[in-house]
Amino acid sequence: MTVSIRPFKAFRPDKKWVEEVVLPTFDNLTEKQLDKILKKSKYNFLNVVSPEAFYPNISKKNSRRHASRHLKEMIDNEIIFQDSSNCFYVYCLHKYGKKQFGIVASINVKKKNKNILKHEDIYVSKANSILKTIENTKMQVGPVYLSYKEKTNLNKIYSKYRKKKPLYKFKTPGGTERSLWKVDNLKEINFINSNLSRIKNFYIADGHHRFAAMESLRRKTNKNKGLRKKNVSLLAAIFDDKSVNILSFHRLIKIKNFDKNLFLNSLKEIFPQIKSANFKNPSCNGELMIYVRNKWYYVELTKNKKIYNKFETDVEIVEKVIIKNILKRYSKFKLEKMINVPGKFDHKKLMRDVNSGLADVAFFICPMKMKKIMSLADRGKIVPKKSTYFDPKPADGLVNLLMNI
Repeated sequence: MTVSIRPFKAFRPDKKWVEEVVLPTFDNLTEKQLDKILKKSKYNFLNVVSPEAFYPNISKKNSRRHASRHLKEMIDNEIIFQDSSNCFYVYCLHKYGKKQFGIVASINVKKKNKNILKHEDIYVSKANSILKTIENTKMQVGPVYLSYKEKTNLNKIYSKYRKKKPLYKFKTPGGTERSLWKVDNLKEINFINSNLSRIKNFYIADGHHRFAAMESLRRKTNKNKGLRKKNVSLLAAIFDDKSVNILSFHRLIKIKNFDKNLFLNSLKEIFPQIKSANFKNPSCNGELMIYVRNKWYYVELTKNKKIYNKFETDVEIVEKVIIKNILKRYSKFKLEKMINVPGKFDHKKLMRDVNSGLADVAFFICPMKMKKIMSLADRGKIVPKKSTYFDPKPADGLVNLLMNI
């Protein structure tokens, strides 16, 4: 069974409001950038996705009510509006000197679809929170970021539309330039549909929590007699596998009663070849850089073949072998916190965080290749939460899907 992809009538910002409305992903924002958003406009979609950012003392129940009321206010005041006809949307992300073109579409998920594949674990509470927001607002305000292997002829569409004036062209905090075009020509809609319908599997790059929320919604509507006839659709931004840019999530850990020598001794028991070294970006999976109080260490994970062959990813070895072993080896050590650091930050940030005392150890992890991610998904393998980081990626609030629920 192939995925049922459809054009739709998007809710999107009035052009004069777009830069105040659109919300780049949280992990792309520094505290200063977030503060600037909060001060700039109450109409930013942050006030829908996470009202507590504007109102720190608001309860969860009131937060959801506020999100619904705020979205209605944005519609009533024509901050956002709905297109009059079903369309696809060409979306361009421009960062790191590279332009990525994709299609924003609606996907019917009324029935369980085995052709949308995941690779990463989730925080159930976060997925539940997204579900509650969707149920209260009746709208998806950010797409699931999907990719695929197959070759298509969609470049013909991209080549044509990139010559046209976009609906929007602007930069969001974090440095991504975003452009969007509306495709409402029936012949072109059919051309896009024909190309996308030939794709066997779609792979979730980013948006596992959104997808999990929609899966929960699908199950709820199918159980409810009054909702069974309702179509449940997924808002998706679809890009080919050659265009996506993959980074890592690095790790910081803070350990109570930490002792550098004991930590290194524990590490040497597993990887005797560990050596101090100047920092260098790991060139491939299996290479790991570790920072412990003013010094970098290089670890070649592949040297311990028994461990390396047991796990699918470097993140798993860091979490399930290195960190787990030291906590087991020394009972006085207690893990106080583990912080996931988006790969857009360089090694100097990790050094600052350790040197400042925020953490005791930093793990600089090599990103996976898209081919590896797709292989994991094909085999039904699920890696730890926050193993992959995609940048740039679609933002919230630019293209939104009204739910018929």
